[in-house]
Amino acid sequence: MQREIDAARHNADAADAADADNTDRDNTDHSNAGYADTGHDDVTAQSREGRVIALDIIPGAVPIESYQFPERCLMLFGAEGPGLSSKALELADDVVYISQFGSVRSINAGAAAAVAMHCWIAQHGRGIQQS
Repeated sequence: MQREIDAARHNADAADAADADNTDRDNTDHSNAGYADTGHDDVTAQSREGRVIALDIIPGAVPIESYQFPERCLMLFGAEGPGLSSKALELADDVVYISQFGSVRSINAGAAAAVAMHCWIAQHGRGIQQS
């Protein structure tokens, strides 16, 4: 799992380098667009490399309705029932949960991914061209 996270962060760095080239051409600063202040000391540096967002129902997790997803992120989803491993949660920058009614421990991983990706697109989808 660490290898996939490192690869995702590397790809985000490469994309940021391309964005920097575009910023130079259009005089627009995109370096911190779409990032909420999450209390980390160096949000700008982390924003450039992407953030790891875990989705799990654990104490201290933030409700998805109030979470500002970073533009560049890797979302981690655990297995239905047990959720994410302690190592996955340790690697995460933030932990978010999907609000549910009743006594529910989990939601199907595919459904959770669909909800989370819809929340991301609702926050960042403006201006994305559809083919």
